[in-house]
Amino acid sequence: MVTYRITAGAVEGLPVETPGGPAVAVLGVPVAKVTRRFAAAEPSTPWKGIRASALGPRAWQRNDPHDPDAGRPRHERDCLNANIWIPAEPASSPRPVLVWVHGGAHVFGSNAHPLCDGAQFAAAHGVIVVALNYRLGAFGYLRLEHLLGADYADADNLALIDILAGLEWIRHDIVAFGGDPTAVTLMGQSAGGVAVTTLLAESTAGAPFQRVIVQSATAERVHTRDEAAGVTDELLRALPGGSTDPEQLIDIPPQALVDAQTGVIEKQAGLSRGPSVPFRPIIDGRVVHDTPLRVIAAGGGAGIDAIFGTNLNEASAYVDLGGMTGEEARRALRAEIAARRETFTPDEYVEAWASRGVTGAGAAGALEAYLSDALYRQPTQRMLDARVVAAARTPDPSGPTASRQGSTRSYLFEWARSDGETWARGASHSLELPFVFGHVNDTAWAREELGERAPVELASSMGSAWSSFVRTGEPVAIPVPATDGPADTGPADLVWPEYAPSRDALLFGERVRVVRDPLTEERRLFVR
Repeated sequence: MVTYRITAGAVEGLPVETPGGPAVAVLGVPVAKVTRRFAAAEPSTPWKGIRASALGPRAWQRNDPHDPDAGRPRHERDCLNANIWIPAEPASSPRPVLVWVHGGAHVFGSNAHPLCDGAQFAAAHGVIVVALNYRLGAFGYLRLEHLLGADYADADNLALIDILAGLEWIRHDIVAFGGDPTAVTLMGQSAGGVAVTTLLAESTAGAPFQRVIVQSATAERVHTRDEAAGVTDELLRALPGGSTDPEQLIDIPPQALVDAQTGVIEKQAGLSRGPSVPFRPIIDGRVVHDTPLRVIAAGGGAGIDAIFGTNLNEASAYVDLGGMTGEEARRALRAEIAARRETFTPDEYVEAWASRGVTGAGAAGALEAYLSDALYRQPTQRMLDARVVAAARTPDPSGPTASRQGSTRSYLFEWARSDGETWARGASHSLELPFVFGHVNDTAWAREELGERAPVELASSMGSAWSSFVRTGEPVAIPVPATDGPADTGPADLVWPEYAPSRDALLFGERVRVVRDPLTEERRLFVR
């Protein structure tokens, strides 16, 4: 056992053996305490003695029996805890820090999913990994100020405020674990990536992070105050008892609030294919000032190094690729394109999609590709292009008012399981996570998600790229298949070029390689 002393008290670290080497796990460390519902958290209460390393409570959410976390307690006041994984090998200088913000449509998930356990990444790559919890759903994103007054202004974006509280805790206490508070990378996927892009846009000089990694997210998923107020109205109507008095939200049992928000989510889920996310960041004029995409294009977060990317088949969970008839898929594609008022026709999209050289996917494949584009790939493309626009406005780096311009890089994850007859999701949403964290074959959860033949080499390549970015801001991947370097040096490294008008991206699949402007024809449809 190892003991670390932080501001609030002493915490226990337990040794962990991983395929990448030994690590130390410090789990369930309180970083802030919720003292009042719909209010910003306060500093953790100090404790005496040594706090044991054990997973902490989750934020309140609906229990999903298929979630590996389903058996862990949910707690409203004590959910803001962190898991920290530290390389066991001593270091001669402070280590860089990777901060993980989990996804889950803003309404479920935690910092303890086994496929995102940070021990392997920490041990293999020599960085400290911190995974944060934050409030979810109506507990984290709910417009209340217009109904309950200024005391509830923070309720709009408490999830973001919680993440910032975690980052402030890291700024003050990560040194106790050997971490460098000036070398922090904030990484999020899906809803966690939405939070990260929002905080990136709002970041200023002195931000508590220097780099970001955004996986399968968008900088456009925000509500205006009026839209958020509409969600609050729907939530009040979904509460038990028939009363729409907002005062009841303050002390209603948390399970009743979760049940009501589930009703709101399910009602909106029937409106279109894709994730139903009525609870999301709100443009409140305090924490969030505008749509993050617009802020990024105007230079928000311009000094922060960034990686943005998506998976090839992000929307495969919303399309029955194996059971949908061709006519059903064509009808659905027409409806989706019309609902979003696209400037292209379904036939034009199918032609662009077919230019990839896809075979055997049929009309359902085109529908899935369109939804992946509309929901994930093109919003990410717009983020990337907004960074280019912002860079063009940056003063001459040799000039008297120059400030550092952060780098930008793009990726596309395209690996898919080979057992296609029983697995029709392709390179689906979240499939990249076990490769990033290095869990491709070490647990039953990994084998269930990836099958029995997931390539360890791909995990090594992604882990190398992500960790070198965390350490230096210059990501370097291991080629797959390996390319021989000079004698006795092993495989040659693959340098990941910065994103520019040429739109170079790194593709992670059966091969890892740099490609210029992947999925070109589809992109061109969305920008004409």
